[in-house]
Amino acid sequence: MPVAEKARRTKNSRKLISVSSKDASEILAYAKKKDPKAHIVTEAPHFEGSILPKNSKWYRDVKNSWHPGVTLRIRRENAGLTQAQLAAMTDLATSNISAYENGHRSMGLAVAKRLAEALKRPVSEFVEPESTKA
Repeated sequence: MPVAEKARRTKNSRKLISVSSKDASEILAYAKKKDPKAHIVTEAPHFEGSILPKNSKWYRDVKNSWHPGVTLRIRRENAGLTQAQLAAMTDLATSNISAYENGHRSMGLAVAKRLAEALKRPVSEFVEPESTKA
């Protein structure tokens, strides 16, 4: 996977940009044009002792606490809507929107479809896969 790496150091650690697509060479050429000092490497460096994010304790903890209501809150906030505005758009009670977002109430498929339509998102974002249900 091609990676563009800034050669100079800043106050922050070096920035690595991972690009994996059929247009990767065009993206990397553009990056090189914008910053001629950029160093292009074709593989991400492997750091001794590094682990994949999905194998970290933090990732497992977050994944275990995730539920469709978390996605609902993120999507609602990204759309710039309040709970009351979303409730009005979907003909649901504001208290129900709050309960879904906080994981106090599970949403059925019909509610998930209404929310997905209002937020212009795929319904799959608001339905918990069967394999993750306890």
